[in-house]
Amino acid sequence: MSWDSYVTNLTSSEWVDDAVIIGLTPGQETVWASAPGGWLSGVTAAEVKKIVDSNRGDLFASGVTLAGRKCTVLRDNLNMDGQNTMDIKMKITETNQDPLSLTIGRSLKALIIAKGVKDAHGGNVNSPVFTMTAHLRKSQY
Repeated sequence: MSWDSYVTNLTSSEWVDDAVIIGLTPGQETVWASAPGGWLSGVTAAEVKKIVDSNRGDLFASGVTLAGRKCTVLRDNLNMDGQNTMDIKMKITETNQDPLSLTIGRSLKALIIAKGVKDAHGGNVNSPVFTMTAHLRKSQY
């Protein structure tokens, strides 16, 4: 299965400029496909493990990290059947003044992560990820 077309589909949205698809098999949390030149390709296995950890208690307090960048969790429905998404926002730093919106979707075998363009509302980023996640789950992938 070629995952590049899935990433292309996500980044073809006017609201998304970076995306990555990462495998979820324990011990093999690796990037399957990513947008050329995007920083999401740097998401690590440790970051994936924290995102999918069954202990969800500290996600809102401590947030998550993607490719070394700290993010605040806004909504966590990653493990809720029919939703399977998490909305996050990149924290503002001295070097990054734009709090970019991101959405993470969880299919049965992969994480789908998309980053919104500057000023994109979280709902605009969530929509294509939600649709793709639902399609992959329906396909048993």
